[in-house]
Amino acid sequence: MMRKVLVIDYGLCNFHNLIELAKEGHQVWVSNSSKTGKEAPFQYYLSNGITILDDIHYGDYCNDVARFVDEKGIDTILNFHPDFVVPHYWKTDLDYVGLNTRSAHTETKKLWCRNEVEKLGVRVPKFLNEITIPCVVKPKRDQGGIACIDRNAQLVLNEEQRQTVRFDPDHHYIEEYIDHDMEVNVDFTVSQGKYAIAYAQQTLGEGDTKLADSQSWWINKTGSARIYDEKDMNLILSNAEKILEWVASLGGSFQGHLTGLVKDGEYYFSELNARQETSNSIPTYCNGEEYLESLFNGKPHIISDARPWYQESITVIPKYPDAEYPFHLHEKHDVLIPCGLDIIDGKYRVSLQYRDESIDGRVGIKVIDKEIPMEFIEDMKASDFEVWEEFTSGK
Repeated sequence: MMRKVLVIDYGLCNFHNLIELAKEGHQVWVSNSSKTGKEAPFQYYLSNGITILDDIHYGDYCNDVARFVDEKGIDTILNFHPDFVVPHYWKTDLDYVGLNTRSAHTETKKLWCRNEVEKLGVRVPKFLNEITIPCVVKPKRDQGGIACIDRNAQLVLNEEQRQTVRFDPDHHYIEEYIDHDMEVNVDFTVSQGKYAIAYAQQTLGEGDTKLADSQSWWINKTGSARIYDEKDMNLILSNAEKILEWVASLGGSFQGHLTGLVKDGEYYFSELNARQETSNSIPTYCNGEEYLESLFNGKPHIISDARPWYQESITVIPKYPDAEYPFHLHEKHDVLIPCGLDIIDGKYRVSLQYRDESIDGRVGIKVIDKEIPMEFIEDMKASDFEVWEEFTSGK
């Protein structure tokens, strides 16, 4: 059946799935409060049946959604904002996909989540009673990211919001800094009490961002790499399975990622996000109908199986600051359009906020797909963009 879908705070990685829904004949509205709604790829695909909303606001969120649901006859809501998990406030006959109150707490109550994971028998970094250098500081009850402390132990540098706030023991807690061998992400899908792991990979270049007395996260390069050691992989997955069995028991249907550290053959839990990892823009290779089937009907493996563990990735960087992104090359070679693009001065350009890399003051983004043809790379090099890195991402 044709659905009327309202999307609230969708992740950056999966705009492809919404585009597929629209192509399949469904009507799709995306809240402009969502980061995705502001992304240039969405603007580029508006002609395919996606509408960006400007009249749903955080200040009166529930009432705005209820009004829009009634006006447009919305029958399906995809809601991935952990602060607004109140579907029954709107209409009881809605098909609802997203977080519920309990699963949202894995994102918004980080201290509670850490303590619950420890009860499962998974190692966690030790608590510290005071700031020492090095250490790691995290928000107790916030969506905000892992933070750093300046050398005077006075200011928290918030990764998510790119701002400084004064350290407050009522709002932050302190953990030991583990000089780890490997930082790892496990991407997963939860649906109707079941979970499926999509992949596990190393996260490169983020170690310093977790370290107090470091501000390198402002300019740091990050990437991903394959986990080659079978023993390490078994260690990571066995701990992830313990955690995800508990996460799935909380309810809701959503995608997320679990971050941990490996040190001297031991796994340590770092944090859990009830949303996709947005930094690497890894897409989900299933169509819109399959995506909804996975989340609605307790079939998380559909989404997770559609994310192959190995993909090809290149980083493209404009040759000059105001170069317009060559969307037409993606259409010509059937390569997925990346996240991390904005409309600046009426042109599609690399986002200054959601960039993946930087070099010589220029910012670049990753193009990721199952295969990236050499013809695409050569055409990109002949355009106003250069290809700075070519590699298999190692998912």
